[in-house]
Amino acid sequence: MSGAAACLLVAALAGAPVDLRVLAGADAFLATDPGVTSLAGAELGLTLRAEARGLVRRPGPQVDLKLDFAGRESFVGQRQFNNLYELKVVVRDLANGRVDLTFGRFRLPGGFWLFADGGMITARYTPWLSQSFYGGLRAFTTGRRNTWMADSPVALPIAGTTLSLDRKRVQAQLSFTYAKDAVDLPLGAGLMLGQLRLERHLTDEYFLDGYVTVYPHDRVFLTAGASLGTRYDVQFDAQNPYGATTLGVSTLGAVSAYGVVEGRPHKRVRLQYSVNFERVRLFSSEALATQPDGTVGTVQAADGSFQDHVLRAIWLAWRALRVEGSYRLRYRGNTDLQHRLQLGARGDDLFRGMGLFLSIGIDVNTLTGKIANRVIYSGGLSYVRRWLDVRAGVYFTDGIGSGLAFSARQPTYPAGVPAELFPYVLESNRVAFVRGFATFWKMYAGLDVEENLDRAQLRVLAQLGVSL
Repeated sequence: MSGAAACLLVAALAGAPVDLRVLAGADAFLATDPGVTSLAGAELGLTLRAEARGLVRRPGPQVDLKLDFAGRESFVGQRQFNNLYELKVVVRDLANGRVDLTFGRFRLPGGFWLFADGGMITARYTPWLSQSFYGGLRAFTTGRRNTWMADSPVALPIAGTTLSLDRKRVQAQLSFTYAKDAVDLPLGAGLMLGQLRLERHLTDEYFLDGYVTVYPHDRVFLTAGASLGTRYDVQFDAQNPYGATTLGVSTLGAVSAYGVVEGRPHKRVRLQYSVNFERVRLFSSEALATQPDGTVGTVQAADGSFQDHVLRAIWLAWRALRVEGSYRLRYRGNTDLQHRLQLGARGDDLFRGMGLFLSIGIDVNTLTGKIANRVIYSGGLSYVRRWLDVRAGVYFTDGIGSGLAFSARQPTYPAGVPAELFPYVLESNRVAFVRGFATFWKMYAGLDVEENLDRAQLRVLAQLGVSL
């Protein structure tokens, strides 16, 4: 659906006597980087979210509508996307409140980026136990490309079920989803010629996701969850590395898990322990290398898998001022150890709207037999009023699973075009920033300026919107 069609839908809903909520905005984004000139990194973005509840004005089943659309387009070149994330109709409280029906495009339960064009039925077996069954066509691939709404449409089936439990002190959910995926890989020969040519593989995917949250006491909180999904082993032809590839499927190759235990021994003190595991594995199945026995076999090119163990203590010292100390142990799959000790304080509106945040920490690391230690820090000021929020300072960013390497923009083809992840991802950098956000009448406006202190990268985001 185009942005114009989405606006027409919201305009039609606006005249109905229903509970209508609308959030619409536009933003202009500019990023600079060595090798990217003029407006090559500039984009215009549009966002529209609308929800209408209670379209039926009488007792009994109710009807809701929801729309979620976002699009971006570059000022220079052909980079663009227009994604319709949700456009659904929900019929609630059928069969004496035991059944809900959903039609259209909707997000699927679980921790994966899955959207379906189809239908879902939710049955409540008891007031606290329900199950959903859904199916249809997949809206986006794992690579976040449109499927049947693209220039080269492809129909990818998707189906699954979710079991949900919701008690006063226990919430839990378990989801399983099967989907077909279209994996698009760039052909090496096309890159050598300065043209982007893709080859497409159709394969099966399986996703398993679940979590449980427990409140055993008013001052104690526990939660844990895990996500497992299909990933691929891209196999190159050892005789022709620029030729077509094949896929070896690792059915549950993507694994992540987390757990959190939190308690409040005192009303001003919060203690927390968290653990997180991320499985990151890269393989080269047909490596251009010979094994000791003279054969060419599967070689693991990299293993970024890691687990984090974090101890954190937070003390509410005065008004909104919080003092926090933490220790993180990161254990990598290659036996590297990383220790991080950090101490900081933060608080808004401490005196006539003024606030602050600051932290300092040290990393003590042993990476593949080398000592690599560093000091990390963040700090700045804030000014907060009911309608205004302004912040400025320097903060340290650390990408998930990153080591000590600082981000660097990789060469792209053709030259001069921003890399796909730049400028949205900055890993392990010090960034100076100024941010302002204001609300007035039923509108909002914001400005965000960031300068990378470790590399000549500037990012500017200006936004303006309305909330009804």
